[in-house]
This record gives sequence, structure tokens and C-alpha cells, in this order.
Amino acid sequence: MRLPLNLEVSKIIGSQQLASAIKKSVTTAFESPIVHLIGSKTVWDVFKQSLDAAVRDLEEHPRGKLFRRLIEYGPHNPNVPKVLVSDGETILSDAECGSCVEFIFSFMINRFKGELAELLSLEPCIELFQKLQQEGRLPFGIELYWGEMVQERRRNRQKSGESNVQWGSFTKGADGLLVEQIDNHSNKNDNVLKVHSIIEVKSMICSKRKVINQINNHISRLGGGVRLNKREYSANFTSINPNSIRIMVKPSSWKLNREWHRARGDNKRTMIVSEFFEPTTKTKVEELESNLWQITLGWSQEALNQAAYEMTFWYMSQVGKQVYLNKKKPKSWEYMTSEGAGYNSIKMMLYYVLLRDVSGRQKRIATRLYNVYCFGYPLGSDSKEMLWPEDFSDK
Repeated sequence: MRLPLNLEVSKIIGSQQLASAIKKSVTTAFESPIVHLIGSKTVWDVFKQSLDAAVRDLEEHPRGKLFRRLIEYGPHNPNVPKVLVSDGETILSDAECGSCVEFIFSFMINRFKGELAELLSLEPCIELFQKLQQEGRLPFGIELYWGEMVQERRRNRQKSGESNVQWGSFTKGADGLLVEQIDNHSNKNDNVLKVHSIIEVKSMICSKRKVINQINNHISRLGGGVRLNKREYSANFTSINPNSIRIMVKPSSWKLNREWHRARGDNKRTMIVSEFFEPTTKTKVEELESNLWQITLGWSQEALNQAAYEMTFWYMSQVGKQVYLNKKKPKSWEYMTSEGAGYNSIKMMLYYVLLRDVSGRQKRIATRLYNVYCFGYPLGSDSKEMLWPEDFSDK
């Protein structure tokens, strides 16, 4: 029997409150006739499509295989001297260990965090478009294409002496495009696509200039045409409204609660971290300058970080499930489920990585990952040294 949606999502992201916010945002998109989403049958379907897209990118990434090998085989024993090479299939070399923790920290966590931010951004973007329509700044009959439905062409590197831009294959485009289909009187089979708004969603706090540059880059790439939900519009049939609305979405900056206490249960004292509550700040929408809007989500960068770490931990359990279905668990792990063995494996392997010959930056990353996976994001994210249960004595 399936769990209720909020519980099903919260098992993966570690927060029922955030799961409720995602449900509300996606439900708003369902209720709007202008929105096009991948997997738009149920809220769970949209979340699962988003999750699957992130997992697919992880598994197709050149370093994705390193992660599975870390779970299954890990690094060399601490007593083994520095190892520069590996067989590419089993135990990781020291260089591969360092590359793998960089992959988890710099790509995996950010990939999950980006998906969460996009789902939360749907509701405020739709509400803004409705407001601008009522003010006469946007036409009726517009459509919003979101996420992976939007693809733009790559700009090929130009050879010396070439004046015209050479366009390549389609790849991920803007996070959202607001468009209007206009009848083409000269060719009834091909509508002209007019772009009224470009949306860029950030899961971390970035400078205004950086995000504007990214939006302008999307506008430039639209010069090569666009693909929306597998339908392609060539450059000749794509136009940009000269007063197009640029929208930048970012998280809030509030911090998670670091408080904790101990509670007695099952004849032992357990450390309890403060609950992950809903944000006290509300989503803020403001026009920074003419046709440039900024949406600041109620959810903060730290809240998204915590959820993204939970998602990577969940993903590790899924990898562990596959690994330990066909591989015997260590004797001390025999009581664990395959998912539980996956959880335990990454913590153990990160501990061993810290004993190998990796760079100072990679040691800091491995330490942060180990601390967060062992003690949770609020308590584990700040320490630069490996934490132990003894570091959390009774208050």
C-alpha cells in the first residue's frame, strides 16, 4: 500500500513541511490551464519525474560510476600505501576517491537542490503572470513551459573568420519560458512562437548580475530556435518580445535551527535535533527594474541544502539496495535491510576516504559529508573536523 503523498515525498527529502509546499506549488500548476509540465498526471508523478531526471543525470555523468564503486568496494585499506591507479571496476584509487567526493558535493547535491527549487518556483511564477495579465502587461493566451520541456540549441565554437553563429544540438534551456502561439498567415502549418518571459531559478544565493547574464544567454540562444515538449520551432519561427519579462528566482537566507537535546527511550539516551519547521518568511515578489522581477522563495538556501543531502542519502540507499541484493552483507550488517546497508556503507567509506591520500579540499568535503550523514545537516554542516557522539555531551 502506497503512503500518502506528503509522507512518500518527505521520506526522500526529510521534511513533511517542505513536501507540503511542493505539493501546493505543483497543484497550483495543475490548476492553471497555461502550464505544461513533464509527468503532469499527479503531483507524485511530477515529483518522481523531477527525481528521475536528477538520478539519470547522476548515472550518465562520467563520474557517476565512481559513486557506485565507492558504495560497493570503497577505497583501499588505510594501511595500503598511496595508490595512483585502479582497475576501473572495483576499489577506488586515491585520486578516484577525491574525484568521487567532489562529485557528490559539487554535482549530486546541487542537482537535487536545483530540482526542489524549480518545483517550489512554479506557484509564485504563475501568480506573477496572472497579476501581469490583469495589469495588461501580458496577453491572454500565453503558455508556460517548464523544466526539461524547454530545450535550446548549443552554440558551436566558431572557427576563425566565421561571422555567423553555428548552432548545434538541443540541450537544457531556460528553467521556464512563457510563450504565445501566433498564427502564421503565410504558412498555416507553422505558428510563430513569441517569447514573453524567461525564467531562471537558482537554488543558491547568487549575484544579480550573474543571473541576468544567464538569462541574457538564454535569450541569445533562442536565436537558434527552441524545442518545447518535443515540438521544434526554427529560428525563423521564433521571436522575442522586445519588452520580455525576465524573472530570477532565488532562495531566502534564513538559517536552520542548530538546537538539540537528548531524550530517553529503549533504555538509552538518543540525540534529538530540532524539527524542520515551515519558514517564517513568506515568498517575496518584487520588480527590480522595468521588466526585471525577482522572486525570493520563503524556503531558504539552507533548507534546500538539508533536503538535497537527504535526497543524496536516499539515493545511496537505492544504490545500496541494488548492490546488496547480489552481494553478501558484512557479518555485523546482516540484520540491516539492503537500503540500510547502503546508508551505512557511505558513512563507512567516507571515513576510510579521510584516511587516504586526497587533497586538503577533498578531505574537507569528505568531512562535511560524513558529519552531515551521521549527525544531520544543522549539526554536521559547520564543523571542519570529524564529529563523534562524544562531541554532543548532555546539556
